[in-house]
Amino acid sequence: MKNRRFVDLLLILTGGAIALVSYFYLEGDIRWWLVALGCAMILIFLILAVRERHWHPLQAGAPILDMPPAAKVTEVQLLNEEGQTLATWPLYGKVSMVIGRDVRENQVDINLASSTYASMVDVEHAVLNYTGGSWYVEDLASKNGISVQSSKDGRKYKLAPDQPCKLDAGDIIYIGLARLLIR
Repeated sequence: MKNRRFVDLLLILTGGAIALVSYFYLEGDIRWWLVALGCAMILIFLILAVRERHWHPLQAGAPILDMPPAAKVTEVQLLNEEGQTLATWPLYGKVSMVIGRDVRENQVDINLASSTYASMVDVEHAVLNYTGGSWYVEDLASKNGISVQSSKDGRKYKLAPDQPCKLDAGDIIYIGLARLLIR
């Protein structure tokens, strides 16, 4: 997505350069044709850049208001035993987030290394994926597994590895004994 925006910006600037150089350095009918071509390039690639951002709301930089209603899950919170928030990770503009512990050779998006139960969290324990208008959690074959407590019925479900589970706002993911609230 960033590469596409960069190319659009480059083509808009190229169109501007064509229009300016033609206007100031050329004479006759060719001047006006090239100025019109440069202005048309600016207009076309500006429209494409704006339209692409509108039609792909999950890509970085798009406003959250354009997201489908099911995508209103906006963050993940690490809770302590009393239910207080210890850390928060925004989901805005993301389509995938790895949950685990940061060590030197890897980087995870949701780092539980400083949580009380960090010893029960694998380096890459689980992943959150956004697809089809919903967030899903998937166990990455971790030692201690993951469970999801549903906000709808209050029941806690143990997940099988490599079997995605759809998440709703209010659900709690148990990574070992660490609790992550989906909001």
